Amino acid sequence: MVGAILLNLNTANPVDAIINNMNAILRKHGVSHVITNHDVTVTENTVSDFAKPESRLSECIIESLWPSIKKATVYHFTSREAAESIIATKTLRLQNIAKRYGEGELVTFCSSHKLSGYLQRDAGGHYMYRTLLMPNMFYASFTDAGDREQEVLWRTFAPNDGVRLAFEVEALNPNFRKIRYETTAGSPIPLLAELATSLSSQYSRRFILSGISRLCAFYLSESDYGQEKELRMLYKTCEGVGLQPVGTGASSYVDLPLDVMTEAGYKLNIVEACSNTRPNMPDSIKFLQRESCPPV
Repeated sequence: MVGAILLNLNTANPVDAIINNMNAILRKHGVSHVITNHDVTVTENTVSDFAKPESRLSECIIESLWPSIKKATVYHFTSREAAESIIATKTLRLQNIAKRYGEGELVTFCSSHKLSGYLQRDAGGHYMYRTLLMPNMFYASFTDAGDREQEVLWRTFAPNDGVRLAFEVEALNPNFRKIRYETTAGSPIPLLAELATSLSSQYSRRFILSGISRLCAFYLSESDYGQEKELRMLYKTCEGVGLQPVGTGASSYVDLPLDVMTEAGYKLNIVEACSNTRPNMPDSIKFLQRESCPPV
């Protein structure tokens, strides 16, 4: 960090006490990794691993709260037209997350965890999270919901003669994770809240978690979206590197080829389609009529 003043362990500053306190909190919340003073930077005002190459502290916290999924069979509910297009083009479209601006995306996490910088407004009156985070975030939604929850998903995302596609997913990208649902509005995640509160009250320092923008995209209201049991595939674009978006703004998207490991770090294969009537698709994809679709 620019202007950061590193504390000398030989002074009276409580670096060791800070590290011991953080490890105790991590253990309390089920995080087995033990951090040392080499894993964090302690300044006069902050504690973080923002400048550390591996961001070990942040990664162990993130993996504890949102474990990466390496392989899974998951389900995607969509319209018949969209399903047949995915099958025919062998491409899944990752939507820009700004398409859901106003639906609790990112702001739920920012508000509950008091990320005030992202909640300031830009010159156009939009929250800064829309300006700073949303433009390069692209995602696709899946579910591993059970039979009862699936009825909601059929009605919401695949009404009439919609289709449930089953995908086998292999992820090298660590950002294939389950959504974490907030059970009480405005209530932060206990581990993050205790770290922030303890460092602030006992040591007058602010805790900064590296990679915070990723977490914003995996956190939604339980009351609004919990029944979807969503697994999200997130891809953050970087200009000139990897898959690039088509278009601009909320309507932009990234085309993700199927059946191959892509530059985005994901490989998806369609293995099954369930619907009232058979979609236009090759025989290599298994078809189940909706009334015979087994519970997930």
